[in-house]
Formats: sequence, structure tokens, C-alpha cells
Amino acid sequence: MAFPDWATYVLLVVGSYLVGSFPTGWVLGKITKGIDIRDHGSGNTGFSNAYRLLGKRAAILTIIGDIVLKGGVVAWAARLIVGLVVINPPAGPRFVYTLGFTEPLPQAMVVLAGIMSVLGHNYPVWLGFKGGKGMATTAGVFICFVPVTAAGLAIVWFTVVFTTRYTSLANIVTTPTLPIFILLETRYIMGLDIITSIPLMVGGLLAGIFILFRHRDNIKRLLAKEERKFGDKSERIEKEAE
Repeated sequence: MAFPDWATYVLLVVGSYLVGSFPTGWVLGKITKGIDIRDHGSGNTGFSNAYRLLGKRAAILTIIGDIVLKGGVVAWAARLIVGLVVINPPAGPRFVYTLGFTEPLPQAMVVLAGIMSVLGHNYPVWLGFKGGKGMATTAGVFICFVPVTAAGLAIVWFTVVFTTRYTSLANIVTTPTLPIFILLETRYIMGLDIITSIPLMVGGLLAGIFILFRHRDNIKRLLAKEERKFGDKSERIEKEAE
């Protein structure tokens, strides 16, 4: 008996959340400094707080884990599973580019898997649902979904960071435009029709909303001119906890 599509979707969504819940920054905090990274700095487990507290190497490992493993691997696994198992499309010139995206319902499940990985990062079951803010994992997901869009937004993101040194401001500025760039890429580069593009656009919109919600305290600090800048080492922990 063939494995039913609904069971594939359930396993994909649950598995994506569990992979996304892997607390990269928290694990590195325990290994390198013997601390719970959530008890220091901004209280998040992501790249910025890891850099501030743990140093450059731990921060690089954190962002690799969050972007590559929890974002990229999950996104491509979802596309491969849904594209090859559920849709099984004929090979064509855009086969890899549109894999998993050529039908609305399967595409919606691929996007949902990516969103669940982001939610796992933000609210990890292993850490009492207290995690990061989701920007790196979101980037990893959408790099594998819409690479042209991701490249364009990366340029904007780095420009904001290099000119202001506020990573939070870069996150807040770039994410609201995600659905617009996705529409342009899916319609004019992927060649998908409007209806088929909707799940990806909705996924981009939800990702932007989640990131803005998780940055609500940062927005308050930016308005009050109290936000920490990237590279601030005032809270760097130099010794392991006894």
C-alpha cells in the first residue's frame, strides 16, 4: 500500500519543527562557557546574542547551524520529499528550481515545513519554548525556496548593518518586503501563475510577521535609542561558570 500523502505531510511538518527546535546557540553556550545563553544579554539563542556573549567562533557556528541545518536542510528536504514523492513531476529545464512548487497544496506543505522550522527555532520544545528570533533560520529557508529574493534582501540587510550596526533594524527593514520579492521571482523567473504562487507569498508574509513580533522589544529600544549595536562586547563572558 502506498504511503498516503497526508501522512507524508504530517511527518514533514512535525519533523521540521523538531529539527528547528535544536538550540544551536544554547548548546554552544553550555559547551564553551558553561552558561545558559538565555540568562544573559538579550536572552535569545541566536547569532547576535551568541556573538555578544560567546565570541566570534561560537557565533559563526551558531549561524551556520541556524541557516544551514535548521533552514537550508529542512527546506530542501521538504522540497525533495514533496516534489519527488507527492508530485513526482517530469524533468524539465526548471525542474530543480520549481521542485515541490508546481502545485498549490503540495507547495503549501513545503512552505509550512519551512515555517515550522522557524517556529521551532523561536519556540524550541527542548528549552521550554524560549529560543531565538528566527531571522537566520528564515533566511536559510527562503534561500532554498526563492534564492533570487534572498540575494536581493541580503544586499539590503548587509547595507543596513554596515551603515547603522543594528542587526535588529536590518531584520525589521528587510522582512516586510519579502512577499513582494517572492511574487516577482515566482511569477517572472520561476514562471508560476498567481494562484500557484500564493502559498510562497503567504509564507513570506507570515515569516515577516513572526520576525517583527519577535523584535517588538528591539523596536521599542530603537525608538528610545537604547538598542545594542552589533559588535558590542560589553557583556562578553570571558570565563566559564563555576
